[in-house]
Amino acid sequence: MEHTSAEAQFFGQEKIWKILLRIAPPVMLAQLIQALYNIVDSLFVGRYTESGLTALSIIYPIQLLMMALAVGTGVGINSAMAARFGVGNQKSAQEFAGIGTPLAGVLWIVFAAVSWLIMPAYARLSSPSPEVVAEVVTYGRIVCLFSFGLFFESIWTKILQAQGDMKTPMVAQILGAVTNIVLDPLLIFGMFGLPELGIAGAAIATVAGQMVAALVVMKKGYRKSPPRAVYPRRIAEIFRLGIPNILMQSAYTFYIFGLNLILSGFSDQAVTALGLYYKWQTFFFIPLNAMQTCIVPIVSFNYAARHIRRCKVTLITAILFGMVLMAMGTLCYESIPGLMLRVFTSDERVIEIGRWGFRLIGISFIPMVTSLVFPVFFQAVGAAVKSSMLTIVRTVVLFVPLGALFARFGLASFWLTFPVTETLTSLLGLVYYRQFLDHPYVKDAPLLDQRRAAAVIQPSHPGVILTIAREHGSSGKEIGRQVAQRMGIPFYYKEMTALAAQESGLDREFISGLNRNAPKALYNLYLSTRVVRFAVAAQHQIIEKIAENGSCVIVGRAADHVLRDHPNVVKIFIRADREYRIGRAMEVYGDTREDAEENIRRSDRARAAYYHHISGKRWGEAANYDLVIDSSQGVRPAVEEILQYLDERGAFCRAP
Repeated sequence: MEHTSAEAQFFGQEKIWKILLRIAPPVMLAQLIQALYNIVDSLFVGRYTESGLTALSIIYPIQLLMMALAVGTGVGINSAMAARFGVGNQKSAQEFAGIGTPLAGVLWIVFAAVSWLIMPAYARLSSPSPEVVAEVVTYGRIVCLFSFGLFFESIWTKILQAQGDMKTPMVAQILGAVTNIVLDPLLIFGMFGLPELGIAGAAIATVAGQMVAALVVMKKGYRKSPPRAVYPRRIAEIFRLGIPNILMQSAYTFYIFGLNLILSGFSDQAVTALGLYYKWQTFFFIPLNAMQTCIVPIVSFNYAARHIRRCKVTLITAILFGMVLMAMGTLCYESIPGLMLRVFTSDERVIEIGRWGFRLIGISFIPMVTSLVFPVFFQAVGAAVKSSMLTIVRTVVLFVPLGALFARFGLASFWLTFPVTETLTSLLGLVYYRQFLDHPYVKDAPLLDQRRAAAVIQPSHPGVILTIAREHGSSGKEIGRQVAQRMGIPFYYKEMTALAAQESGLDREFISGLNRNAPKALYNLYLSTRVVRFAVAAQHQIIEKIAENGSCVIVGRAADHVLRDHPNVVKIFIRADREYRIGRAMEVYGDTREDAEENIRRSDRARAAYYHHISGKRWGEAANYDLVIDSSQGVRPAVEEILQYLDERGAFCRAP
């Protein structure tokens, strides 16, 4: 586990500011390149036609939606591949990669067809100006119809990133941006004998840049399609992992669309002013967005290692650093809004509206730091519901309704939407943070005795390795313990998580709760997070080390799948009827009947999800095991049944 040890030392011991300075610059460069895509078209189109600038502001939400679908699907593939790589399942990982290309093609065709059909209606809904509507349709249809470059590049990039290749996608983004920048003036103004295409030229330059980026990553990112039989379940998993990202990114689409609709009731110039804010925003937000990205691995690792103080320090460092940088943005928006607007437009009405709007928006930059950092922090500690709620509250619950409310008092009042939204979101984030600090896992961390006795792999002799999977309340753990005693071989249950914790540097309780920590709706996403993959890999390597030491009994943790290629493994699944399990849970854990029923449902669901995520197979399905027994007969008869089965297989040895 040399790579995991190095990662543990880096994220768990290095100074926070040194970690950020090391990993933030490449992220900032990538985001700067992406920002160029968002701004170059506006820069040249604004010099060509004012109505075209409004059209770009109107089409921006559609482009965000397209990117959310493409990138979110890529995130699903990336997460599924990374999880499989983490447990050494190369074949399964490559199946996901192979599905990526045809899936990208289907998504592109569907999105292009729908966009082509709805574009005129969308344009008329967003502006009363026939000239603006025509330019929205022209630009929008080109960037959507020829968006295959974006879809393929997004998927292939995520495939490469899952394999640790960050350089090729970076080169692709740079070449794509350069292509866009070079072609924009040539095609918009018709230079060097090329036709003067206006806003259509800007659209062609954009898709050409996307195509170039796609060609760069195609050679390494393309994978051969797997058999058709695996498509349904693989695609289902891709979207289980990708849909949360797609929905979160889509939320930005709908709130910007909603604000555009509100502003269109005043004038096209008001819509343009908002669009120019978002163009400038991309530059000012690069350091903040980089900080959001970079704190995730730091916080998630230290949370899993139960180094809560380092989590707090990372959060505070990110917020203070973000506030210093965003204060510079506030200064610009307050002092030179007119100059910023004139970079793109000479329309005095746009400048007049934007000057006042920029100054009110600038006030929001400081509370915006916490409103954007808190969701990332909660995502990193596995609190996906809190993270999602903050994003939904900000983009859906507050922005558009508050925009509509303030717009009733006039255009000047509308811009108050931004500081009020960011402040309220930050306050909710603080409430969630207090709840986080009061959680026992966090609150009790300083009280833990870090000098626990070290767990060790017990000496054994060559022979049978017995893996036991079991339903909650089936007495599987006790049955396994008694079988190990009768055979005189080591028994591993909690000892396994203790060993994995020692090996990885993570907390025992975190590893022990891998199959129950996340809410059921986001379970697959939780299991695909970086720190969980790290913990799962550590756990699997410990299981393999235990097996290499000789005969033993291992309970849980998908050990049957981990050791599927190991000789002398006997895989057993223990189940029992419902009433027996309820009674056993009440007896052993002191549950009420209602608690026992709920814990059985919750635990079995979590175990099944964990097993499926790790192996791709159905937990408890008889074909996956050598022996399935019903423990309703009692612990002792179940033990005897297992021993008899082992004896018949010639794998039975009693203690001397």
